[in-house]
Amino acid sequence: MSFLPIDALKPHEKGSPLYLEMLKKEILRDGVLKYPIIADEKTNVILDGMHRWLALKSLGYKQIPVLRVNIFQNPQIRIGRRRIHRYIGNSNPPITAENVIAAALSEKLMEPRTTRHFFPFLKPQKINYPLDALERRKPQDVSKYLAEMTPEESRQAIKGWLEEISEELEFLKQRIEEVEKERGEFINRIKNLNANNHNP
Repeated sequence: MSFLPIDALKPHEKGSPLYLEMLKKEILRDGVLKYPIIADEKTNVILDGMHRWLALKSLGYKQIPVLRVNIFQNPQIRIGRRRIHRYIGNSNPPITAENVIAAALSEKLMEPRTTRHFFPFLKPQKINYPLDALERRKPQDVSKYLAEMTPEESRQAIKGWLEEISEELEFLKQRIEEVEKERGEFINRIKNLNANNHNP
């Protein structure tokens, strides 16, 4: 993990105004940044943690903890459109690393939560980095990075994210049931094998 000037980082998609406000309140309440953001090491394009970056930038912080990865040279980094794409392959149509980097460098940002990046780890290591340890200046205007959404549209977007989490949970529940069934069948085969071996 390293610390980068907050202005050196580049988003590839827009933020949600309502979600940003929720996150800012949480960060200020906790007094820490729980996780670093994740960015491409070559281009400084933000891959994960867009709203954390927006929150700290809007609050006037000059640096941010960053976990840097190489999106082009690490085949274990995958990109999808929904959380469930972590388990069932790429989205259709697919989003490539080239799409993500191009959106950031051209400043033609994608809509909020267009992409989900999946890394070799489920989550970066929790850091709980104190805000007091980060240098601060006057608050910055981040409106150009935010989607134009009415409060109702913002609420609907957050509802959609919750539905996405529920979709993932339902998928995992089904997989658990399938694996438990496979385990039971395998145990029965072992029992039958042992029984047959003991019969003359």
